[in-house]
Amino acid sequence: MTKNIRNISVVLADTQFLTNEALRALLSPLYQAFFTVSTKAGLLQYLQKETISLIITDYTLFDFESISDLEELRKKHPEIGIVILTNSITNIKIKELNDAGIRNIVLKTDDREELFHVIEAALKGKKYYSGDVLDILLKKEGPHEDASLLTSSEIEIVRMIGAGLSTKEIATKKHISFHTVMTHRKNIFRKLGVSSSPELLMYAIKAGLIDNIEYHI
Repeated sequence: MTKNIRNISVVLADTQFLTNEALRALLSPLYQAFFTVSTKAGLLQYLQKETISLIITDYTLFDFESISDLEELRKKHPEIGIVILTNSITNIKIKELNDAGIRNIVLKTDDREELFHVIEAALKGKKYYSGDVLDILLKKEGPHEDASLLTSSEIEIVRMIGAGLSTKEIATKKHISFHTVMTHRKNIFRKLGVSSSPELLMYAIKAGLIDNIEYHI
């Protein structure tokens, strides 16, 4: 990240004093304005009187009643990036946040580079999970088959999905039928024990099949 002050206003919504002070020291020199709030009412006041670019929050400690509060906030202010910075999180909560449109998550135990990556992604409207968050998301109960069991053709299809190609486009590019691509997809999902394209791509990132975390969905 550049050391020049950027025309961006950040609100940190967290109740932990040390977290607030550490992030203020780390981020305030980089952005035009950096505010801290400890209540939902205080956050809403800032949103009314300031042009905010980014909200960083630990929803588990803040006085949000539920993830639906975050979803409502995102819908009312779609122009504002939201980053979840939390001590710990479960696979289920990550998926609930994803369903609510909150797709930038980092742990307080992650390093500064992960924090900067997730902030930049949120400001650009892109999705980013830190490596540790991906580990949690991809952890499954019981054994599952390894990515190394994929054939070279299946790996190629995974990479094409990661590049944003549709099933029809993949079929055209590989000179095979639409039905054949769908069969490959089903086999890939079965082998890796995943049930959706986003989950497949997250698995592929961890397995080293896809290099760029800013994948297409």
